[in-house]
Amino acid sequence: MAEEQAQKVFVKEDSSALIRCESCGLVETVRMQDLASLAPVVRIRCACAAVFPVRFEYRKFYRKATNLEGSYHVLFDERDIPDLSLAKKTINCRVENISMHGAGFTALGRHRIEKDARIILGFTLDNPKKTWIEKTGVVQLVEGPYLGLRFDEPASADRELGFYLMP
Repeated sequence: MAEEQAQKVFVKEDSSALIRCESCGLVETVRMQDLASLAPVVRIRCACAAVFPVRFEYRKFYRKATNLEGSYHVLFDERDIPDLSLAKKTINCRVENISMHGAGFTALGRHRIEKDARIILGFTLDNPKKTWIEKTGVVQLVEGPYLGLRFDEPASADRELGFYLMP
């Protein structure tokens, strides 16, 4: 049996979240303080009797969905940071989303990267200038080939990336 994809629900600053039933379309507001000790993915039962998985996302910053070719490299020694711009043609990942403080990307091959690993990630924006961006950071999430990276410096420190992320 195929695993059911969890609906992502964003929790607002007032600790509320809107959940939409995938079967009947009913939208309900849930107060997160009522559900304080939830697992990462929760099965929700709607009034129409439909049951579906929901993943609550707690984000402070807008996350832009992307589909950018990129290159990553694990940093074993901070003094030996490679220049990824020379390896632009060596695409080994696809950047799926970017925020002011991080990025989510999928490795295009096998990897042995674990949480807390240091990475340098390079990618070309799909803006008119085709700007090359390089960011170092720490891996916060590993889910199979998908990796979540927290940048060392926020995107606001990089003018081109900050402009690109404007909604």
